[in-house]
Amino acid sequence: MRRSLLVLVALLVAVAGPLAAQPADDWESLRALYDYDAAAPLDVATATVEDAGQFTVEALSFAGEGGERVPALLMRPRDAERPPCALFLHGLGGDKSNARLVAALLAPHGIAVMAIDAALHGDRAPRQEPAQQGPAQMELSPEFAATDGPMVRTVIDNRRAIDYISTREDVDAENVVLVGVSMGAILGSIVTAVDERVDAAALLVGGGGWETLLATSQHPAVQHLRDAGDGGALEHIDPVNFVGHISPRPVLMVNGTLDTIIPRACAEALHEAAREPRQIVWYEGGHVGMPPQVLGTVVEWITEHAGVTVAVPQG
Repeated sequence: MRRSLLVLVALLVAVAGPLAAQPADDWESLRALYDYDAAAPLDVATATVEDAGQFTVEALSFAGEGGERVPALLMRPRDAERPPCALFLHGLGGDKSNARLVAALLAPHGIAVMAIDAALHGDRAPRQEPAQQGPAQMELSPEFAATDGPMVRTVIDNRRAIDYISTREDVDAENVVLVGVSMGAILGSIVTAVDERVDAAALLVGGGGWETLLATSQHPAVQHLRDAGDGGALEHIDPVNFVGHISPRPVLMVNGTLDTIIPRACAEALHEAAREPRQIVWYEGGHVGMPPQVLGTVVEWITEHAGVTVAVPQG
């Protein structure tokens, strides 16, 4: 089993998942790939509600595109009546539980957090034989980018998560900020571009430009795809083809100067494709271990763009 790189957001952020390719000209065709039946019943099932101190954690699931159950967590700050919400997208090899660290950072600011398991991750991972080691996850094979494959499904499932947020009277669905890490930043670029209900996006250690990334990234999953010799058609999952369509909504992009998983050229490709209003933050470091001061900048940015107007008492 190939190793995965779990990068926790907060003190350590979620995991790596490189992607990107060549610009596509037909925006409407690209956007249409992520259409879905928004009228399809969510068929929500709630499993547990946990008290996590500053916030509660509600484990639930809903029907995704095609009927597959999508496990999710909704974390609400205890002292906020109708908080705005951060939609968190984890990295390759991660799962929805990584959002607990984000909730710990945002709950004191009165912001809820919603997160799902990406396709083939967490509770959606294939069952493994006992002798196998390591978590099952979406591998970067030539099939992973199929138009009905796990990448596209994950984008649509996150749109369904916003549908769910909109049903909650105790969450403000008019204020949704997306927070994506690594693979989550890549897919988050697409989610935000195709779904105008997302008001702003914080894209952490993400990148674009598939050709460059496939040639230079040191992530073992990219090496596997490189060895396969054919990444297939990737334009429809290349964030450089989407991030510019987030404008005029704001976007924050944070990257490490020494990142070998998302090399600098790939981060810069995403930065250049984005339009104003955009904020770009570089820190001296790699894919894992965002410095505390940079993390503070991220939290401040999220809080500002979540529309928080009332401070939540602490202590």
